[in-house]
Amino acid sequence: MKWEEAIVFISSTFNDMHAERDYLIKEVFPELTEWCEERHIRLTDIDLRWGVTEEESESNRTIETCLRHIDKSRPFFLCFLGQRRG
Repeated sequence: MKWEEAIVFISSTFNDMHAERDYLIKEVFPELTEWCEERHIRLTDIDLRWGVTEEESESNRTIETCLRHIDKSRPFFLCFLGQRRG
């Protein structure tokens, strides 16, 4: 049986929603990964808190990097909205 791929992009401002993101990474995604693997789906999460390089940030390519990863993960996009914007 052929394996499918599901990529989930997690979005919020980098200084916000750490507890929520950590909960997804530590609690939700391991269980979801197991569920997916039973169905031959490879789950990948993208959390750019640790995915934007210093070079990309310094050369103002952070948004470009985010948009590239969002396109790659379609249609699985999680957005956390809080008090901060940017």
